[in-house]
Amino acid sequence: MAVRQLCAPGDLDLRRPLPGRPAAAQRVTAVAATAGLSRIAVATAAPWFPGLAELLVLRPDEAGPPRRVPLARRPQGAVVRDLLFSSGAAALTVSLGGTEEQQIGQIAHFALEPELSERWRRSLSRPVYAGFGECDGLRLAVSADGRTVAGCDQSSRSVLAWSAADGGRLVDGAAEPPRVGGSEAVAVDADGSRVAFRLCRPYERAPDGGIAVLTPASGELAVVPTGLDWCAGLAFAPDGGTVVVLGVVAGAAEAVFVAADGTGVGARRRLAPLPGEASQQTLRPVWGAAGPRAAVRAGRTVTVWQLDTGEPLCSVPDLGRSTAWSLTPDGRALVVASPTEVRGHDLG
Repeated sequence: MAVRQLCAPGDLDLRRPLPGRPAAAQRVTAVAATAGLSRIAVATAAPWFPGLAELLVLRPDEAGPPRRVPLARRPQGAVVRDLLFSSGAAALTVSLGGTEEQQIGQIAHFALEPELSERWRRSLSRPVYAGFGECDGLRLAVSADGRTVAGCDQSSRSVLAWSAADGGRLVDGAAEPPRVGGSEAVAVDADGSRVAFRLCRPYERAPDGGIAVLTPASGELAVVPTGLDWCAGLAFAPDGGTVVVLGVVAGAAEAVFVAADGTGVGARRRLAPLPGEASQQTLRPVWGAAGPRAAVRAGRTVTVWQLDTGEPLCSVPDLGRSTAWSLTPDGRALVVASPTEVRGHDLG
């Protein structure tokens, strides 16, 4: 497996380090990459100092320093919880989580070409279920055509979707009819016509590991019981007819293939046992020309799985809490980012 260094030494250093502290960031909170690794987005943070959080866009194939994306509109700063490229490398959508000083998360959409500019920004709701803790931002999903951005608001536990062009609300979790409860695990099909997500109810799990597929244009909702104890992530097939649901059952990771119209459950692939602390992680599987793949954490190791066969493709060990990782949209590379380096692992 070929490994490629995607940044130069010092590229991830903070511009304004604290006196007496190293310039290296203390933590990477999120990383995203385009197919072919032409662009890498890395979000760094300094715990207890949200004003020092930074978002950088690296161009491994081009000379020059990384571009730094402006995050904060308030003195206390903001922390990136999730991010995704769309429209190739032309746009970047960022989920900003709440901090102790600012308990409201945000979603921001940036154009990267021809120049860096913020297109729109929207605030999420205030936390309403105290048992879920403080706002932790939004787990994002973007349609393959780049026109639709979706997520599940972790504060209100409602499904949301926006037009990438202007930030107009396509699915309003607070509108009537009553909002559909969803949480974290979310996916959008290629043209943005359907959104799949893990069902969620306040203080309890959805029965039978239920997931839902929502058609925003008609309001139609198809609910499918997967039999999973926990749904970690979902992805639509390129043709939109199937959804792969990655989750946990009886202490082991398992992939379940379901019809997007809710008519039934197909193949199941058992992957590997998971330790207890990894049994409720949230992931983002991808489904490109190479088939459905997902990077699953177990302890300090991340393993990439081919979900339709249940076979492991590669494992990257010795990862710490300060590290983030993600698959490229086509599933052909795993990107691992630490506070000092970014590596691309070629999966073929």
